[in-house]
Amino acid sequence: MISALKTQIDSVGFAIVENLLDAPALQAIIDDYCQLLERLAPQWQAQGLISSTYQGLPFEQRLTAILGEAKRDVFAYMDIALSNETVRADATINISRAVYDLLRDERILDQVEAVIGGEILANPIQHVRIKPPQRKVAPGMANLTTETKWHQDQGVHRPNADDTEILTVWLAITDATIDNGCLQAVPYSHLDGITEHCPFEQVEIPQHLLAGEPLALPIKAGDAIFMHRLTQHSSLVNRSDSIRWSFDLRYQPIGAPTGRDEFPGLIARSRRDPAQVQTYEEWRDSWYAAKAYLAALEERPLTHRWSAGAEVCA
Repeated sequence: MISALKTQIDSVGFAIVENLLDAPALQAIIDDYCQLLERLAPQWQAQGLISSTYQGLPFEQRLTAILGEAKRDVFAYMDIALSNETVRADATINISRAVYDLLRDERILDQVEAVIGGEILANPIQHVRIKPPQRKVAPGMANLTTETKWHQDQGVHRPNADDTEILTVWLAITDATIDNGCLQAVPYSHLDGITEHCPFEQVEIPQHLLAGEPLALPIKAGDAIFMHRLTQHSSLVNRSDSIRWSFDLRYQPIGAPTGRDEFPGLIARSRRDPAQVQTYEEWRDSWYAAKAYLAALEERPLTHRWSAGAEVCA
């Protein structure tokens, strides 16, 4: 039997699941990032990247203050995947147990199973999105902390995964509102197939190629947007006074190409063979191995298929 969730995603391109995670689950992630910032802030101060650790401020205010004065991009230290560009041997990634527990949360996996079945790999194209107020972001900070341009998730991985049923789970840790930069999507845009993208500062769809009128998708903390891999979507700019925090997770059937072969996925659930499910230590160590491999490469292969010389990009 096809689930109602799968039916809506196949029809419209996305669906909102309310109250997916409860307050304790959200707090576990918040606590993890508070501890991470507690470790990183003194390092950044010692490196001369910030003038103060802003000790004693609540997490949101502390992170906003740091991002507002950091002398280079420090956001990558907080992400849950390695960079798509050059990876150094000392690259930092948040592969904590709390992140592992989030990826394997039974409530998320139950919904994912209703769409793609019970053999579930957490696709390694995954990110944390902590978007501070636009006016407080220092010049040169990662542009994904300000605005995510129009794209399809299938458009930002390699073509070898085009036939893989990759499902996006956009999970809100704080309320996502129109004012603070919620997601927006074009309904039914997934029905038109892959759209040409242009590799500018971000890999993005030119505005004139959008398939229809965007619809803003504000959601509450703990809610999630489940989205088809071909749905055109972007995020608004954060014009509020506080951060907007979400996770951009993807899931797919075990064994299919991921579109980012050098990154390790996580076998999160297997109804056929539960012994396949990876432990935290196995998942963590797979990322350490990937980092060592990528750091040794002289040149990183492109992670997408697009050319800035395409006619639509002129």
